[in-house]
Amino acid sequence: MTRTMRGALAGGVMMAMALAAPLRAEVIDRVLAIVGGQVITLSDVHVALAVGLVKPPPGADPIGAALSFLIDRQLVTIEVDRYMPPDPTDEAVARRADELRRALPTDPAALARLGLESDRLRGLAREDLRIASYIAQRFGFVQATDDEVARYYREHADAFTRNGVLQSLQDVRDEVRRRLTTERRDAMIAEWISDLRRRAEVNVLYLPGQAGSRR
Repeated sequence: MTRTMRGALAGGVMMAMALAAPLRAEVIDRVLAIVGGQVITLSDVHVALAVGLVKPPPGADPIGAALSFLIDRQLVTIEVDRYMPPDPTDEAVARRADELRRALPTDPAALARLGLESDRLRGLAREDLRIASYIAQRFGFVQATDDEVARYYREHADAFTRNGVLQSLQDVRDEVRRRLTTERRDAMIAEWISDLRRRAEVNVLYLPGQAGSRR
């Protein structure tokens, strides 16, 4: 899709939002991406940053980093919806919503700007738990043999050195196994999400360096 077509698409979505809104002075949210027909807006990015769903590395464009995260999250959510894992319990959703809430500002005006009503926060919490359940089910099989653990220990000796002394494999075997399986699982998940991106219709309308404010 060309930049002109992207601009036209974004303009059309924003025009529809404006026509559907009550006839009063309002701020129109900026559309940053469309993923599988689902719109990701600037306010979605601000919410993801505010509750700590994504923590951009130092020096990174926070809007771009959060948008990339939300694109991946939407692609994963589409897969989760296809396979319908069991819904989390109300108690689990409430606990996760409380965790997200603790990251938020206490200023009522800041909360109002984010538009984070209780229902929206619970929706994020429920989505988080459904994704975690699906990931655990799909990638929870990752294992490592004793030989692989020993090789990882030798190749990453610095990670198991304390006060200049390399800990024995016997003492850190569980830690080595956790690190190795976590790295493998993360690599498999990253490749899976890359494949989802290749197969999905993803239209990114945000250009790095654009101002992060609403229009």
